[in-house]
Amino acid sequence: MKRLELLDYGRFFAAVMVVLFHYTFNGILNGKISSITHIEPLVEVTRYGYLGVELFFMISGYVIFFSAKTRTPSEFAVSRAIRLYPSYWFAVLFTSFFAILWGQDMMQVHITQIIANLSMIQSFIGIKDVDGVYWSLVYEISFYAAVTICLIAGLQKHLEKVFIAWPFLMLAAILFSMETLPYLGGYYCYFSAGAMFAIIKNKRSLVTIIPLGISFGLCILFSLHVAEAKTLRQGIEYSPYVTSAIISAFFLFFLLQNSHIGQSLKLPKSKTLGALTYPVYLIHAHFGYMFLTQFATDSNKIFLYPLTLIIVLGIAYLMHRIIEIQLAPAWKVLFNLTLGRFVDYIPCYGQSARVRDISRTR
Repeated sequence: MKRLELLDYGRFFAAVMVVLFHYTFNGILNGKISSITHIEPLVEVTRYGYLGVELFFMISGYVIFFSAKTRTPSEFAVSRAIRLYPSYWFAVLFTSFFAILWGQDMMQVHITQIIANLSMIQSFIGIKDVDGVYWSLVYEISFYAAVTICLIAGLQKHLEKVFIAWPFLMLAAILFSMETLPYLGGYYCYFSAGAMFAIIKNKRSLVTIIPLGISFGLCILFSLHVAEAKTLRQGIEYSPYVTSAIISAFFLFFLLQNSHIGQSLKLPKSKTLGALTYPVYLIHAHFGYMFLTQFATDSNKIFLYPLTLIIVLGIAYLMHRIIEIQLAPAWKVLFNLTLGRFVDYIPCYGQSARVRDISRTR
């Protein structure tokens, strides 16, 4: 799949939404930024920035559909591990360093927690995240694992059918009060919506439009439920109309992405902005909270906000250049010899021995 420049802008916009939400609203609300107060007119907008994560999930569903269509199970698993883990490992150590230095009680970490966090599955064993933003990575890695299992099961040629069926299964789960089952509720409706847009890109019919419509309804329903829960928990109103409008805007964005205009757009610095998105997401939250608490006051915060963002972007750029580009060959060897080899030795339905042998010697 060729690089989609509008999608890169979408990634970066989602990251900006989340960063503004954390720095101007949530960090102050939860007490992790203790030296400044809200800018009231600004938080009327930025308090909805948490929905940027939902846009990330839609983009993942869109991209992963195409990625899984052209790779063996081990190739897919390795590509996802290379994407997720190296920058994440750095982020865990980076954030932990500043948490030890500046974290105090709310963001302090300990060595067992740091080591467990390097696995990215710490929440499954009841260990607290080093940085609160890691919660979303659990959904990412769970989604990738499910797709890998589909490939191992020999469903690569049937991925369209699997993803088309997914919204119907989630709808049935709601109707029968089974939405707590794995992959049948919650944020997975956004992955499903993204995958449906990927399918509709080349196949537009009632067979694809109906499940996309179901996904849209599921996303609205879920986000309204989250907004209502936030309103009750925080005592701050999250308008159902604004929430629905933002989610609808995400769907309109993907309609534009799938259009001829969206596919052919040439946007400046799109590759760089897209590449910076994941590192920015990983390091911005707790580091930013601690940095602002250390140096920001109500009188200088108008200058400290952009300074904090510039520092985060600078570190993210170095992460991208050094960890994700210069060290890429090392990560490929590491994950091919570990995860790739492990997946290769799992019997894959519908994959010939010759294909497995070629994959093992790549």
